[in-house]
Amino acid sequence: MTADIARIVAELGAAPRIGIDGPGASGKSTLAVGLAEALPKAVLVEGDDFYGPESNTKRSEVEVAGLFDLQRLASQVLIPHTLGKELQYRRYDWESGVLGDWVRNDSQGPLIVEGIYSTHRTLRDFYDLRVWVTAPRAVRLARGIQRDGEEARRRWVDVWMPAEDRYTTDQAPQDHAHLVLDGTGAMAEQGDEVSFAVTGGLLSEGP
Repeated sequence: MTADIARIVAELGAAPRIGIDGPGASGKSTLAVGLAEALPKAVLVEGDDFYGPESNTKRSEVEVAGLFDLQRLASQVLIPHTLGKELQYRRYDWESGVLGDWVRNDSQGPLIVEGIYSTHRTLRDFYDLRVWVTAPRAVRLARGIQRDGEEARRRWVDVWMPAEDRYTTDQAPQDHAHLVLDGTGAMAEQGDEVSFAVTGGLLSEGP
């Protein structure tokens, strides 16, 4: 699947922007890493780097994307890329809850932004290709707990997953995606083939 998407991206010009959106633990990161490896000079930016610092009093657990700083993603990554300027942004430090190190990247090649809310309606038009990746809720929760530990279950069940549900209900980003993928097979056991299945999207509808 990554090779197929890479061929699509190659037809979009020298420096297209690709947004890989979808709920947590659906397989977005696996797809994004594979795609970045398949595209020469591609820069991969993780949406989790734009989680809002705990000191930000405007953070909201109930607002759509209220826990993320999408304005910073636009101003420090997406807008500079459209202008051919260097990308400069600070990663959110998940251990300390504050902004951490600065990251600087070239903007001459493809830009891949991976993360929930990455194709939010305020950012949607920046992308030349929008991909939505999903998987069954139980699969996503099991993956999330395996990755983040049992102590993170409350945040997954009470905060993150309900927030994602509000996002898909309010904005239907899957309906604006060029490709909708099932990521159930994206995190297979070691030695097994990683796979994605196309289940919809604007490109799958034909002319």
